[in-house]
Amino acid sequence: MRTYLLLGCLLSCLVSSAFAQPTIERMEPANWWVGMKHNQIQLLVYGKDISSLSPSNSIEGVTLNSSKLVENPNYLFLDITISDEAKAGEVPVSFTEGGQEVLSRNFSLLDRKEDRKNIQGNNTKDAIYIITPDRIANGDPNNDKVAPLKEQVNRSFKGGRHGGDIEGIRKSIDYIKDLGFTAIWLNPLLENDMEEYSYHGYSTTDYYRVDSRFGTNEEYQSMAEEARSKGVKLIMDMIVNHCGSEHWWMKDLPMQDWINQWPSYTETNHRKTVLQDPYVSDIDKKTFTDGWFVPTMPDLNQRNPLMAQYLLQNSIWWVEYLGLSGIRMDTYPYPDEEYMTVWTKEMMEEYPDLNIVGEEWFEWPTIVSYWQKGKNNPNGYTSYLRSVMDFPVQAEMSRALTRE
Repeated sequence: MRTYLLLGCLLSCLVSSAFAQPTIERMEPANWWVGMKHNQIQLLVYGKDISSLSPSNSIEGVTLNSSKLVENPNYLFLDITISDEAKAGEVPVSFTEGGQEVLSRNFSLLDRKEDRKNIQGNNTKDAIYIITPDRIANGDPNNDKVAPLKEQVNRSFKGGRHGGDIEGIRKSIDYIKDLGFTAIWLNPLLENDMEEYSYHGYSTTDYYRVDSRFGTNEEYQSMAEEARSKGVKLIMDMIVNHCGSEHWWMKDLPMQDWINQWPSYTETNHRKTVLQDPYVSDIDKKTFTDGWFVPTMPDLNQRNPLMAQYLLQNSIWWVEYLGLSGIRMDTYPYPDEEYMTVWTKEMMEEYPDLNIVGEEWFEWPTIVSYWQKGKNNPNGYTSYLRSVMDFPVQAEMSRALTRE
């Protein structure tokens, strides 16, 4: 009798597995806005065997142009056009099989806030206050320990999390303004669910979610609005070169070239002059751009058009969501240089007065200036980057103040 029960249970499990329905675990982005210049949107849809279904929508003003299949059957990439006639509201996307709806997921269209149509960037008149969020005031001790995130607060460890958060930033706005600062540059606040040493924020594990140990997306937005109401601009640190090794897609990549992969682990050589060297070897250039920063930071492949669109959309999404005045782009020379031209140009077309500053950590002005808009480069490279971080001046100031 026991044998029959075991066989019955096994058969039941096999039948359930065989007829398990596809699922939707993620749709990114979950919303967009009407009236944007960028009205052709790519939705990343992720879920078990989702590619076996046929997506469709039937809302006036929103057109599903195509559905792209990739190597991994758990992904679909949907191309959607939002026309000028589209109205704010929920856009249901139906997923069918054999003409029958199996799943449905809403994509939200929002009205733009009026001030987003004329965003004013930070400029040379601004005094900027930089904040590493985990190292500012602990405004909400309730988010110090958040399950199931891996690393919890440990103030006894210099490289650990110390509890600073969005509420601590919000409570400090008046103090920062009274010091004479007119803008805040925030190191990354997005989720960094890494095993250790994640407080710095440069190992993103979710590009659309604020790290719960800092707070919520809504708290980030509310803090940005409060700062702006008090005349303090907000600059967001962004990273398109790499993500964290615990990013959700690293466990189930859409395709092999979603990230830059090597036969064995290969780290970037950090030789920043290779992009300007007419005699550089191909392997030196490839190692610089495609090598990983560290083993826990996979190098993203911006030459993959789906990845390229994902990163561009994400940047636009955060500017619109928060009403940012500026972006500080981390490791600007390390991604594909042609992509960075496109990314910057597209960002400035959506927000002509936004400021973007690129990090090129080098002490030679000739190397740094390569990336700035208007520079006539010998190799013909054209940049649309409005400003660069002036590490040559910073280095000279440091030497002047620390040496006899």
